[in-house]
Amino acid sequence: MRPPLCFVCGLSPRDLPEGDDSASAFTLVHFALDVQERAAQEARDRDGWVGHPENAEWFCAAHADAARAHAHLHWREALAALASRGDG
Repeated sequence: MRPPLCFVCGLSPRDLPEGDDSASAFTLVHFALDVQERAAQEARDRDGWVGHPENAEWFCAAHADAARAHAHLHWREALAALASRGDG
């Protein structure tokens, strides 16, 4: 799993004020997969694969709601829409 880094604005735990809990400052959002991607992910899960899922990204508190609103979209479409927001 990759460490937290907001996909939209690039905020990382190092950017937080001292004493802030970085674990609660970021949200991991999973987006939709297509049929082939889901089958591949299920196969990796069965094989015990460990790593960061291709359809998941970290978001800071300022961008988590927007990310969750796009969670029903395929991950490529969702990330393209979020990247084009212009508020990062």
